[in-house]
Parts: sequence; structure tokens; C-alpha cells
Amino acid sequence: MFWLKIFVFAAAMLGVLPSALADTTNSTPQATTNEFRLINGDIIRGELASATEDGLVAKLDVGGFSDRVPWAKFTQDTLKQLATLPNVKPFVDPFIEIPPEVKARKRAQRKVFHAQPPVRVPLPDGGRGLVAVISTPIGLGMIGALFLINLYAAYEIALYRNRPAPLVCGVSVLLPVLGPILFLSLPGEQVEAADTVEEVEEEQVAERLMTRSDIGYAALQPTASGNKLSMAKGDKGSGNSLQAAVYTRGEFTFNRRFFETKFPGFFRIVPGEAEKDMVLVIGVVRGEYVARRIARITSSEMHVQLLKGGPQEVGVNFGEITRVEVRHKDAKA
Repeated sequence: MFWLKIFVFAAAMLGVLPSALADTTNSTPQATTNEFRLINGDIIRGELASATEDGLVAKLDVGGFSDRVPWAKFTQDTLKQLATLPNVKPFVDPFIEIPPEVKARKRAQRKVFHAQPPVRVPLPDGGRGLVAVISTPIGLGMIGALFLINLYAAYEIALYRNRPAPLVCGVSVLLPVLGPILFLSLPGEQVEAADTVEEVEEEQVAERLMTRSDIGYAALQPTASGNKLSMAKGDKGSGNSLQAAVYTRGEFTFNRRFFETKFPGFFRIVPGEAEKDMVLVIGVVRGEYVARRIARITSSEMHVQLLKGGPQEVGVNFGEITRVEVRHKDAKA
């Protein structure tokens, strides 16, 4: 009897558990017949079949299913009724209008934000203005760089305008920017040119004589006219009195008159006794030229024949010459 009771009890339990489990799995409230009202006045009668974020599908009482109707087409009462269903509430809440009094209550409960003034970094103590900027290490370095640039510009302008470099640099130190501009705007020191017809004719004769390779033509140069390039006068005046000397820019102005006056013997095709063992060392910005003869000369430059360059001529601008030295051809620099 005892085992029979146990068997009956177990059978009863096996019959109850499946129904209980079925009730648990279907715990979601099932929608019953409802009326879903739309804002255009239409009514959908049936049961809720499907609810998504795109809308609602109802199983119609008359049979079949309705199209999926968007939530925005339902009235507020219908939306509130559907919001009571847990599985539909997340979809209809955004479409339910909040009453004005609720909005006002929420607005009143909003936390008021008070902006705080920003924290400013304290400025360093000290003066302000141009003096404070110049007194910094960077400012002093910039002033020094500008001063050196100013001096270099003054030196280049002095060479370009054929002016004494110490004078131009000194004025540029006193007037940093105006000094170089002033000398650059002034005309360069002009070489004295022939002003009479007689001097022009004498220069033409001298150039023709210097271009001839025949030695006999040297004796044909006129001597009575007082030409500075006269070969005969050069022989008489120079003799053996030519001595080694150095002429530097600033002490002398290098132009046509300077070379014609100081070195007339170097214009001859055949050097005299005084010049045959002497050379002209012409220092320029880029180096120096060792010349044995001045072949041609104009108001702005001269052409010299180098000691070791053969018959080739080299043009030298007067503005580039920094020094002129007369020395023996075998002497070392």
C-alpha cells in the first residue's frame, strides 16, 4: 500500500509540472480584443499580434492581419493604453505627449548652472614695451645681428660706389639704416675723364700703339703733346727710380688717373729698365692678380696681362680693387 501511494503521488506530480511550466513560459500578458484608434478617426479592432519600433500589427477580428501601422498615427489615449504593456512601452513612450504642467515641473526642478570665471595665469612682473623686449637675450641678439648686417651692407656699398670704406662704415654706425641708404643713393666717385678734344685724340693714339705688337711703333708715340701714356716720357721720367710700394684703398683713390700717373711705364709693350723686373700686384675682393703690363684702360676698368698668363688679358673693375703693390717679380708675397 505504501508503494502504491508513492506511485500515485508521483503520477500526479508529473501531470501538474508540465502545466505549471507552460503557465510560466506564457507569463507575458496576452492582449485581448481591443480597439486601436487612429488620429484620422479609423479604428482597428483585433488583438495585438506584433509590436516593433516601426509600428503595430493587429490580428483583425474579421480575420487576417492588418498592415503595420506607425506609432505616430495612433491617438494619445491608444498610446497610453498600449504603454501599460511591458513589451510595447519602450516603443510608444517617445510618442506620448507630456502635459505642460509636467514639463513646467521638470523645468523647475532643473539644476541652474552658474558659470565660474576662468582661472587666469598671472602675468610676470616687470616692465612692458619696446625697452623690455630689447633687454631680453633674444632682443639683444637680434640687435647685434642687425648691427653686423648694417656694417656689412655699408662695406659693400662703399666698394660699389667707390667710396672710402671707413667713412661709409662710420656714418652707418651713427645712422644704422639711413647711412647705407644715403651712400647708396649718392652717385659713385667718378673717374676724371678727358674733357678736351686733345685728350681724346691722345688716348686714341695710345690705344692704337698698345694694340700693336711691333716694337718700332713705340717710338712713334707723340711726346710734345704731354700725353700721360707717352712711352718716351715714361723712359725719361722713370729711369731706375721705380721702387717697391703699396697703395691701399682709403689712402688712394683707384681710378684711371691714378694708374696713368703712378705707373706710366707699365703701359708700354716693351718694359723699360725700371719696369722690366717689377710687377704690379692688384688685390681685389676675390684674391689678387700679378700683372706685368697694363694692356688697356677705360674710365671704369683696366685690362692687365698676367705674369704667368701669357698674352691673355684679365679685366679688373676699379671698384673691386682694394690695394696695389709694386714689387720685384721674384719677391715672395
